[in-house]
Amino acid sequence: MSEKKPVLVAKQGPVCTLTINNPEKRNALAPDCLLAITQAFEELARDENIRVVILRGAGEEAFSAGADITAMPTRDSGPVGRPKGDITTASEAIERFPFPVIAMLYGYTLGAGCVLAMACDIRIASKNVKMGIPTSRMGLVSGYRGFKRFLNVLGYSTALEIFLTGRSYDGQECLTMGLVNHLVDHDQLESYTYNLADEITRCAPLSLRGSKYILSRIAENPVPSPEDIEIFRSLSIQAAKSDDHEEAKKAFKEKRKPRFIGS
Repeated sequence: MSEKKPVLVAKQGPVCTLTINNPEKRNALAPDCLLAITQAFEELARDENIRVVILRGAGEEAFSAGADITAMPTRDSGPVGRPKGDITTASEAIERFPFPVIAMLYGYTLGAGCVLAMACDIRIASKNVKMGIPTSRMGLVSGYRGFKRFLNVLGYSTALEIFLTGRSYDGQECLTMGLVNHLVDHDQLESYTYNLADEITRCAPLSLRGSKYILSRIAENPVPSPEDIEIFRSLSIQAAKSDDHEEAKKAFKEKRKPRFIGS
């Protein structure tokens, strides 16, 4: 019998679906799963055919209920180094991925699962979603990158409430707070997510890459360096001079959909 893979990778044209494959534990995130997520995004970044990644969980109960507590080291375990797979490196791999990443959320999306979802560019949730960061109820403090992402996306007061209370928020609360971009009926979640992915794939690749890169750099440093400004300018010029931009103008005149090639 073949060993169960912690993450399933399925490619269909320019869309790739990554599925956290631990439904027996509500897709709890063990180090091997986080390592597999990191490696998958690094490999996909080298795939010239992929334009969108959808991150989801297996089964019907959860996107991910959080870290696998049974895999956590104990106080008496002795000194341990940083594990090969952790939530920080997995989140950074998602953020570095050059094209959009959509989180398809439902059920329990808590702790490390919530952090992973927030690393994605767009979050689409079922009305049955439950999101939160219960670190304060577990005697833990989240890492810098997690705090910064929540602060950038949600603002200071909302991020502070989430981390100080350890509460779980229902679907409508998640939408109001900005934890998710869209909230849909559960039976519409998959079709809505894949329709959005398809819409994104019809956009010019250079525009997608440039927009994600520039916005992520501005979020990281609202006062960009002269080097950043030059890179931003270069990306804009590259897009303006691209074959895809010419194709877009030609398609507009001919009243048809453009056929982008990424150059």
